[in-house]
Amino acid sequence: MTPAEQQMLAAALREGETPLWTGKGGGVAAAPQKTGLLSRLFRKADSAALTSMLYAITPKRVLALPVQGGDAQEWFLMLGLVQAVNERPDGGGDIVFDFEEVNGSKVPRGLIGISEVAQVRNLLNDAIDAAYQASPWSV
Repeated sequence: MTPAEQQMLAAALREGETPLWTGKGGGVAAAPQKTGLLSRLFRKADSAALTSMLYAITPKRVLALPVQGGDAQEWFLMLGLVQAVNERPDGGGDIVFDFEEVNGSKVPRGLIGISEVAQVRNLLNDAIDAAYQASPWSV
């Protein structure tokens, strides 16, 4: 991580919160809609654009921070958080938590475009289990 990314992560963490894992990948950002005459004439619609993301897993939540600025996302660790794991032959891939509609398309949200996805999935599953066991509602 660059010093700027370290500062961004530090600003997003709560007091006493320590990351179990940090990584970078690509997340989806909405491209602005073109409203000019030529765009309307040719009916061009912008698609979702891939942006560099900084990810962190803490003992209680997952953070997704756009490196170029924008809205951060967070998911609290709970059973059922992971909806899908898509692993590529090179070992990278996505851990999908939910979906968002961007420019008329359903796009995944979560840890997108990360390396060593199986290793991160195992760490995330362990963190979810630990958070569940620490919960006063676990049985």
